[in-house]
Amino acid sequence: MIRLPCRYVLTALGFVGFVFNYTLRININLIITSMTKSKTNTNTTTTELEENLFDWDNTAQTIIMSSFYWGYVVFQMPGGRMAEIIGGKKVIGAALGLTAALTLLIPEAAKLGGFSAQDFPYYLVAIRVIMGLCEGVTFPAMTSMMARWAPASERSRMTFLVMAGGQIGTIVGFFISGIIVDYLGWEAAFYIEGGATFVWLALWIFLISDTPDTHPYISKAELEYIKKELPATREKSLPIPWRSMLTSMPLWAIFVANVANNWGFHLLMTELPQYLKEVFPDYMEKSSVIGLWTAIPYFSMWLCGFVFSFICDFLIKWNILSVKNSRKLFNTLSQTGPAICLLIIVLSVSNEEPNLELTLAVFTIGVSLEGALYSGFITNPQDIAPNFAGTVLGITNCAGAVPGFVAPLIATSFVNDNPSDVDLWAPVWIIAIAILVAASLFYIIFADGVPQEWNYSEEEKQEKQAA
Repeated sequence: MIRLPCRYVLTALGFVGFVFNYTLRININLIITSMTKSKTNTNTTTTELEENLFDWDNTAQTIIMSSFYWGYVVFQMPGGRMAEIIGGKKVIGAALGLTAALTLLIPEAAKLGGFSAQDFPYYLVAIRVIMGLCEGVTFPAMTSMMARWAPASERSRMTFLVMAGGQIGTIVGFFISGIIVDYLGWEAAFYIEGGATFVWLALWIFLISDTPDTHPYISKAELEYIKKELPATREKSLPIPWRSMLTSMPLWAIFVANVANNWGFHLLMTELPQYLKEVFPDYMEKSSVIGLWTAIPYFSMWLCGFVFSFICDFLIKWNILSVKNSRKLFNTLSQTGPAICLLIIVLSVSNEEPNLELTLAVFTIGVSLEGALYSGFITNPQDIAPNFAGTVLGITNCAGAVPGFVAPLIATSFVNDNPSDVDLWAPVWIIAIAILVAASLFYIIFADGVPQEWNYSEEEKQEKQAA
């Protein structure tokens, strides 16, 4: 009988967990187009059908979508540290269980806020903020688990396969949600997706352990292999060396790359459904169509990320490139690639020639190239500080979460008067281009790929000096 290694069980369930992680956070970005009255559609029949929909303006909709990130920033660093101390299994399980429960409350919370243009969805915004508080721990906690489970030669692949569940979650959140909305109504999407998360939670509780040493079913051969591949990782947590950590340029390289990546990623994830709906209203009439063309780029991102992670591990394993240069290569691809694609949109698309085919193709290519981030900065904390990988990603992801609400609000400030005007979107894309290119250059200069001195305890430092 073939026995699946325990680290692969973790990878598989981690992947599914991150599918739900993203589905529950972003499904409203698509569903909200069916919850609200159209601002551009003048069809009489459609207007009659919209009587039971919410009359939220673009600002209110942006606040609903971005309010998740108000809470998301809070528990990034504490989440990573909690995982290092009490274990990532408990932290991730509690976070997604609570998020699923809150998702089930969204339909009634929205209705409690009222339907008219004078009403504001306070209850819905509050739930979104609390969901963000819960999910803020997930990436740092999983990074902490990967630092203890992923052998160095499998690190890019395992990290990708788990965290890129977010791209599949984006597909579910956009495309599958669109189908559910079209056939069962917008409320059903929240109930089905929130309820399904509890099935995953049961499997997570019974099949996963925080570390290889504490897993009851791991084989001796797998345990020895993992320990051999992770010599710089300690079982017990160390005190955080704050001064050394915060003056470390490789950490700041991850910090800057994280902020820039999230600016581009969340800008597109939040605004792309609205952009397609408003600029191409005739083609993007159904939620399932918007969901399809919003999901395709993220499926492509998942495929590209899968390929990139294998290439990266191959380059490292066979000493073709060092860990440092591999991370720089793929991080550059993940940031300058999308920047070039956005530049093409700015230069080639206009109100006279909105060019649906070019827009869809370029957005798909740009988002696809973002898949290289899993072989770039997102895995880098495990390279430079395996003992503090959760804390490092927590610190950098805290700042990286800020663009999740700042970027959409800035976009809305430019396009709120007429979101169907392509010219108003140009400054939104130009700001993203500048941020992505500047961050890519910073990462090239300062990133590293080996454990830093502050990763080790004082005893380990003395042993290294003596050797």
